[in-house]
Amino acid sequence: MTPDFGILVLAAGQSSRFGSDKLMATMPDGKPLIAHSLAPLKAMAKRYQLNLCVVTRISNPALIAYLTEQDIAYTLCSDAHLGMGSSIAHGVLANPLWQGWMIALADMPNLSANIVEALITNIIQNPHQIVRPSIIKNEENIPLHPVYFPQFYKIKLSQLSGDDGAKSIIQQQKLITFNEHSLLADVDRIEDMQT
Repeated sequence: MTPDFGILVLAAGQSSRFGSDKLMATMPDGKPLIAHSLAPLKAMAKRYQLNLCVVTRISNPALIAYLTEQDIAYTLCSDAHLGMGSSIAHGVLANPLWQGWMIALADMPNLSANIVEALITNIIQNPHQIVRPSIIKNEENIPLHPVYFPQFYKIKLSQLSGDDGAKSIIQQQKLITFNEHSLLADVDRIEDMQT
């Protein structure tokens, strides 16, 4: 069975805590951070024949050039400065025919293909539920990204704004638990690049 949702990658942040454009910052292997974040998502999109679209801002010509060079679909969010919620809303409205949206963050270079595949497997089994991975740390269930939203939430997703993303929507959710601490790491500061 081929799923009919798509992968929406949020790459429209201002990188204010990082001090410069973190997504194009060079990792120890010489590749930009976003290349690592996209690699497992692109691999699974190819394997499962899923659409993938990156949401970025107009004022990021280096990232736009990179996405164009790599032949990665993207959409430009003119109000990305209003927060992650606006980026999600724009991405959903730019891909309205998808039957669901797996929303991923562009600053998570430690995300693995195995985790993404496990998430896709659970989405296929639960196509009408919100599906989100999590880990157990100190006996606490910590939710992570990417997060899948079915078509049912299209209108609510398309009306989001502000910095809280889709937190207001996530209530009843199916949590998939992975014991993989590296998934907690996203990149906010330059020193995060080394870890």
